Amino acid sequence: MKYFKLIVILLLVPNCSSKKSVLQNRSLPTTFIFKEVLVNTTEGLTNLKSMQDSILFDINSLSGKDSLIISEFSNEILSYLVMPKAETRIYVEIKNDTLWRYNKENGKMVGDYLMVPKYNGVLHYFDRTKTINYRKYDLFKGMDEYEVLEDTTDRKEIMGFDCHKLKLIKKYNQSDLGNTIYEMYVTQEIDAPLHSVINLGKYVPHTFPMEITISEENLPGLTERYEIFDMK
Repeated sequence: MKYFKLIVILLLVPNCSSKKSVLQNRSLPTTFIFKEVLVNTTEGLTNLKSMQDSILFDINSLSGKDSLIISEFSNEILSYLVMPKAETRIYVEIKNDTLWRYNKENGKMVGDYLMVPKYNGVLHYFDRTKTINYRKYDLFKGMDEYEVLEDTTDRKEIMGFDCHKLKLIKKYNQSDLGNTIYEMYVTQEIDAPLHSVINLGKYVPHTFPMEITISEENLPGLTERYEIFDMK
């Protein structure tokens, strides 16, 4: 079993007191809508096709070990082989101390609900009535190894929220794909799970992603991107 190692690089900058007073009076949104964009280059698709057999071999060899996350991971990787036919929107709703997530394609809900307690790393899978919890998965169960790089000097404003750069590097020592790299712009003005948009444990507290780009170390030319589209 891998030992969990967390490396955090913090570059601190002073906060503006006038901005704090504005934030205290702001009515924060409770629903966030993200759009999913797959960016595929010819080189990237060629590389993926050449590695398809080894990717499937890795997935099969891990059968029974975190099979739920492995299955979702394989679907994400192999989805690059075809362009998405539908416009995907991810809805994130914060209600009290829980967060609910669901997807829509062309305006219609697809799949079921995901629920995450705000201070818990467990995904709860619910049916569309929100009454039957038919599956659970602990995002920290695997004790995966991450490198965390946080740069508070790299900032930009997204939908009126002040954001800074956060990079998570998930280590895969036995995969031909290499490490998985999550590059995000996160805000500290919204308190919700880091895995609100994607199935990823929260390794840096009090951060909410407004923009996420996912890439594989050994698959240049392919990225999966989530961008904030609207909020209510």
